[in-house]
Amino acid sequence: MGIFLDHIAVYLPATQLTNDDLAARFNTSGEQIFKNTGISRRYLSAEGEMPSDVAVKAAQNLFSEHVTDLAGIDFLIFCSEGFDHKGPSTSCLIQHRLGLGKHTACIDLPYGCSGYIYGLGIAHGMMEGGIAKKVLLLTSDNPTKVCHQDDLELRSIFSDIGTATILTKGNSRQHFIFGTDGAGYHNLIVDHSGTRNPATVEYLQETNLPYGHMKMNSTEIFLFAVRTVPGLVSDILEKYGYTSEDIDLYVFHQASAFMLEVIRKKCRIPKEKFFVNIENFGNSVSSTIPNALHDAVQQGVLKRGMRVMLAGFGIGYSWGATIIDY
Repeated sequence: MGIFLDHIAVYLPATQLTNDDLAARFNTSGEQIFKNTGISRRYLSAEGEMPSDVAVKAAQNLFSEHVTDLAGIDFLIFCSEGFDHKGPSTSCLIQHRLGLGKHTACIDLPYGCSGYIYGLGIAHGMMEGGIAKKVLLLTSDNPTKVCHQDDLELRSIFSDIGTATILTKGNSRQHFIFGTDGAGYHNLIVDHSGTRNPATVEYLQETNLPYGHMKMNSTEIFLFAVRTVPGLVSDILEKYGYTSEDIDLYVFHQASAFMLEVIRKKCRIPKEKFFVNIENFGNSVSSTIPNALHDAVQQGVLKRGMRVMLAGFGIGYSWGATIIDY
């Protein structure tokens, strides 16, 4: 038995940040920003709207769109890098806000770009082990709240989006592969956001970033991705006895349009099998893959019965891939 992606819902915050908005702020052009990023718009969570709020709204969208037996949800995973508190676990607060049963197990998954794959892997293990029968997997990050207002590069890339996925037991076994290289952690980091190197008065006066300050070495992140992902793709195909022709659709973490195109070419994936939707949503960290799956369904690109490869990669460094029968 494996996992079945029963339904995916998305919550998009009300405020959009367009290229023209950024161009007016940074004395450039919207066309140049699009050329650099492949992104036309991104979403900004409201002031005081935390990732847990966005995740709850995504879950509420799911419950309104899809008949869901809330009492049947026995495991809740909240994937984010923006938790309400160091303790208690934010997933416990979400359980209460959603009115889920007290029998529901809850965990926080502090992962970013590869987090959805890790969440699917945990759900798969829980179901295979007989611990859970129905899992609610929520993703939400607030990268726009940790980007410095003067950082055009990061502000033009990142976006706040929440997703909710209901997972149940399926008839086809899923395949997973994961990897980590913590030596690259410093190339994408939210500084002044935790126990080590916490925020100081001087830092807050200088940056006005109470939730932390994202810093990225773009060149190193790009090199990591284009070196790692092709091997990830070939490894999971080889490990489970597939060929590239066996995959109907590839949905990868929507990091940047240019990066995705380089990866696609290195992996020799046909354009028609490679789904990209970063233009209209930006890079929403842990939400990019489920949001892309949702969008692919809405566009009629993804249909039931298709075999899909999902791959996440980024901050950590961490990476993971899975092959699912949608």
